[in-house]
Amino acid sequence: MIGETGEAVALEDFIQAVQSQLDTAQARMTLKAQNDRLPLTFAIRDISMDLKAHLELNQGELRIRPAGPSDKDPTVLHLVFTAITKPMIEENAVPLSVDDKNDVPLSALGDELDPAERRRLEGIGVRTVEKLNELERRGLSNSVGRITRLAPDKLEQVLARASRPMVDDVSRDGADDGDQADALRQRLRVKGRNLLRGGMPPQVTIAGRPVDIVQAHDHELVLAPDRDQLAGQMSLTHDPRAPTELWFDQAPRRALSTPPSNGFDGGQP
Repeated sequence: MIGETGEAVALEDFIQAVQSQLDTAQARMTLKAQNDRLPLTFAIRDISMDLKAHLELNQGELRIRPAGPSDKDPTVLHLVFTAITKPMIEENAVPLSVDDKNDVPLSALGDELDPAERRRLEGIGVRTVEKLNELERRGLSNSVGRITRLAPDKLEQVLARASRPMVDDVSRDGADDGDQADALRQRLRVKGRNLLRGGMPPQVTIAGRPVDIVQAHDHELVLAPDRDQLAGQMSLTHDPRAPTELWFDQAPRRALSTPPSNGFDGGQP
């Protein structure tokens, strides 16, 4: 019986369960041959099975439910499991990419994509924001929209959101000692992703006023704010349709003045 109560299960879960048990059987036969020092033994080569089941499509996932004895016209799945070698596995397997801390999943776009739209993009191999940006740079936006049935304006909105600056941290260079010369040299460091587009930095404003950019990299901007721009609302804009806005506070903290001594030294009168 598939599932604990005959409920439908994902097709890949069923196949993986069969594979796991075949691997276990193969390992046991190998250990038996090694421990008993048998000159001749047996191995699993091919297994064929016909599975009568009903197919269900649930949110883009194919699930199978076993057919009962009285069910009419069930679907017959003819499955063949065969032995393959390690080089064959490596040749045909999908390469697993190394996790990149800068690779942001599509789910990070929030409500811009509903689950069905995200699954359609994942179905053509688009699982991260960077991959979506890459398709835009290659001029494939129209093809992606047609294949995934995303409306052109919706796809443009998603692409604008995906390529907008993403800020992870805002910090300040300089001391809090109140030195005026040092205050004039204070810099804000904005760290994140997508801070450059086409090699150009975004327009940056703090409290509604422009801020000079003294250094620009894709993962960091160095800003030269005025003395009254070390706190407030910061806006970074490549595309007016998708600005990045955040509140920050890097204003110097002034040390509390030492209260005057009252002459009491704790001694006895």
